[in-house]
Amino acid sequence: MLLIPGGFGARTLVEDRSFLEALKRCAEKSRFVLCVCTGSALLARTGLLDGRRATSNKMAWPWVIAQRQEVQWVKKARWVVDGEFYTSSGITAGIDMALGFVADQIGVGVAKKISAALEYVWNQDKDEDPFSETVP
Repeated sequence: MLLIPGGFGARTLVEDRSFLEALKRCAEKSRFVLCVCTGSALLARTGLLDGRRATSNKMAWPWVIAQRQEVQWVKKARWVVDGEFYTSSGITAGIDMALGFVADQIGVGVAKKISAALEYVWNQDKDEDPFSETVP
């Protein structure tokens, strides 16, 4: 599994060809690729998300979707699963996505136990991101 975080560093890395080539090689070797926040912009720039559904941080939405128009960007989603690729909105959506991944791979009961151990309220609805309303 490969986890691609986002953050402000993604804004410079989208132009770094050697980084993107290395990222693409790692992603192609991974059974699953999970992106948090603007990490999906990095994966998109590799071309591996072309024709696939994905989402990203809503505060950076216009910048993210401009990185690759061949991606089917889903604004309303908290996280999106398309095959081996999982992409999430912001940081806490990344926690929700990680718990969703655990639920998909091991079971919902395990994900709920992890959420309880973290004292975290898991938003299990991947299709509804309350922050999508803030995107123009």
